[in-house]
Amino acid sequence: MDPREKLAATCRDVAARGVAVGGAGNISVRLDDRVLITRGGLRFEVATAEDICVVGLDGQLLEGERPSSETGLHLGIYRRCGDTAIVHTHGKAAVAVGLVAQEIPLIHYNLLRLGGRVPTVAYFTFGSQELADAVGEVVGNGARAALMRNHGSVACGSSLDEAVEHAEMTEWLCEIYLAARPFGELALLTPGDLDDVLTQARRLSYGQN
Repeated sequence: MDPREKLAATCRDVAARGVAVGGAGNISVRLDDRVLITRGGLRFEVATAEDICVVGLDGQLLEGERPSSETGLHLGIYRRCGDTAIVHTHGKAAVAVGLVAQEIPLIHYNLLRLGGRVPTVAYFTFGSQELADAVGEVVGNGARAALMRNHGSVACGSSLDEAVEHAEMTEWLCEIYLAARPFGELALLTPGDLDDVLTQARRLSYGQN
């Protein structure tokens, strides 16, 4: 499938799953020295290949008319890690957790799929260089996802499918946290517990087809 067709189809799928709300969010894919990214103001549910812009890693517009206002955020991440796809959404649970937590607590070992932690980045105006730098820093330090205070979440992956999976996992973890929090003290894992899970997963080839 043409990369732009696949990116547009992914947008429609993400909208159908309820991860993206209205026109809030953007998705990109890196292809060597080019980045395919959704246009500004796009509603995911009606995305077509014509809604996908192409920019260089320096931000220069190569194809299309108006790339997402968060293009700098995506480029900042690509410059700091080897991932090739990024999903940014304004999921309800992710926004809520970002208001009250410095990071998603160690509530489940699936955090390992997101680098072991999902930190919350301080609030900066959307589309700003400050936001791009702040998110790029945490991703550059190994996180595969981050919450952005008063804003939403961003997730990275080595493929478009994996980035979507990481975005959904981030929202799911936030939902679990919010569901458990009103009922008392959370039973949290320790870093040692995560190490044990990682060792066991390798021993059993867990999660591999």
